[in-house]
Amino acid sequence: MKSRIRLKLYGVFKSAARADTVSLDLPEEATVRLAINELISRHGYDELQKLIRVEKGSDPRSNALIMLGGREIGALAGLDTRLKEDDELSLLPIAHGG
Repeated sequence: MKSRIRLKLYGVFKSAARADTVSLDLPEEATVRLAINELISRHGYDELQKLIRVEKGSDPRSNALIMLGGREIGALAGLDTRLKEDDELSLLPIAHGG
């Protein structure tokens, strides 16, 4: 059985995906980690992948604030937070400068 979740993208993530919302059909009991991997593996999302993950396999939280239902995933189970039908993930870019 699959669960449909929504990802809301902000700032440069929205520009790279050319969309502010993306729907994903994920396996039941999917995690935030799986949702992020599914998102950035989509055809045409190469720029989004570069923005979220500086290096292949790196933790996306260094470049994105990830919220589930308005709560930062660090307050939950992090990337291993389980998702359910109709959940909404938000990805907000973290600006780095120097």
